[in-house]
Amino acid sequence: MFALILKTSYNKYMRYLMIITYNGQDYSGWQRQKNANTIQQAIEEKLSFLLKEDIKCTASGRTDAKVSAYFQPVHFECNNSIDQYKLIKSLNALLPKSIRILSIQPTKIHARFSAKKKTYLYKMYMSQTDLPLYTDALQVSPNINIKKMKKFIKLLLGTHDFCGFRSSNSENESTIRTIYNVKLKKYGLYLYFYITGNGFLYKMVRNIVGTMLEVGMNKIDLHELKRNIYKTFKATNIAKPEFLYLLNVKYE
Repeated sequence: MFALILKTSYNKYMRYLMIITYNGQDYSGWQRQKNANTIQQAIEEKLSFLLKEDIKCTASGRTDAKVSAYFQPVHFECNNSIDQYKLIKSLNALLPKSIRILSIQPTKIHARFSAKKKTYLYKMYMSQTDLPLYTDALQVSPNINIKKMKKFIKLLLGTHDFCGFRSSNSENESTIRTIYNVKLKKYGLYLYFYITGNGFLYKMVRNIVGTMLEVGMNKIDLHELKRNIYKTFKATNIAKPEFLYLLNVKYE
């Protein structure tokens, strides 16, 4: 099953871009950690085994523990060209069912530094009772004020200092980010929050969602928030990670 993946190459290094999807519920995030089960470790171990060399992967960005991805670009370099179709099949046979390789192709881009826009999705559903068929979304009150939530997220558009929405242990030097698009859509009982930006601080999206929910439950005064959002405001309610999804990454 795992034969004939390698081809002869006269280049010292070949770079390949993989698109992967994963359910992050049982993982401690993307990045390798000591004594932790991570997406990066699982993929690197199987790639190294198949390609017979030490392979290191670089993702478009880290995802936190329990966060999932519909579309996560990852690049790696190796000493040989590969049969990408056989490699996809072999990887998916070896990886756990919670991780799947969607495509592999030669590339010159850097998965992280070449990324221009990233979109995240946060799923919620409105119900007084927790429903067994909505386990992929956060339960919220059916009385939540969607109009106020939409007014809040409009404040995020543009280039701002998002210091108030980063985690206290964030390693980012600059807290300036640009948000290109935000949407809050209702589909039956579901509420889907979409946010697209040029990048996000550590736990920034979850802090934004938590603040949005507090606005919708009248726990934060919207008028006061408008005055202080980029001055003295500090998010204190962080949304759960298991309902956050990396939806898309664009390269231009």
